[in-house]
Formats: sequence, C-alpha cells, structure tokens
Amino acid sequence: MFDGTIDLDADRLSRALRRTRIVAIVLGVIGFVVAGLMHYPLVGLGLVVGLGLAAANTSLVDSSVARLQNLGVEGKAARKPLAMRTAWRLVATTGVVLALLFLVTPMGFGALGGLVLYQAAFLSSMISAVFKGGIQP
Repeated sequence: MFDGTIDLDADRLSRALRRTRIVAIVLGVIGFVVAGLMHYPLVGLGLVVGLGLAAANTSLVDSSVARLQNLGVEGKAARKPLAMRTAWRLVATTGVVLALLFLVTPMGFGALGGLVLYQAAFLSSMISAVFKGGIQP
C-alpha cells in the first residue's frame, strides 16, 4: 500500500479524456468496417451507438463537474445533484441497450460491446495519465 494521493491536474485529465474520445472514434470506425465485412452490419452500428452513448455520458459528467466547480459548490451539496444526474444517465443508457437487445439483438450486443470498449479505452487513458503524473507523497 502507499500513503500518497493521486494528483491529476485539469490539463492532464483533459488530455486523457481527449485521447479516450479519439480511441473511441478509431475503434468505432474499425469495428463498423470489420462487422460490415463479416456481414454483421447491425453489430457494427450497435458498436458505434454504444461508443457514442459512453462518450456522451463522459462528456456530460465532465461538464457537470466543471459547472459545479465554477459555482463553488463543495461537499454533499455538490455530490447529490451530480450523483442524481449520473444515475439518470446510467438508467437511460441501460434502457437504450436493453431495448436494443430485445428489439434488434445484434445491434444490442454491438452496443454492449461499444460500452465495454469505451470503458477499456477510458480506463487505459486514466491509468496512463496517473502514471505520467506520478503519485504525490
């Protein structure tokens, strides 16, 4: 275990989010083309939908946090509205993916795969940003 804290400045976090979005776009294009070549165009379309949902969610969380910081709200007063908005976005994303799974199964599985790919890209970008920034004692 370590006693340090992780220090990510706004610039490093912004670069990591931008890198995540670029990776998501590249993965979406590659996935769409590969799925189309394998005669599964709905899976490719679903992959793009899932990547788009995840990217939109991340952007909305980022803008919500920035808005709360600009208002100067801290503590529980800041966390509650942020948590509620995030929960509603997750409910909406889950609803979209479940609806696709039931109505257009290949597209639903593609959307689920897109969400997973985006989260993997997001996690790798954040880990990279942390390791580049170091851990402060």
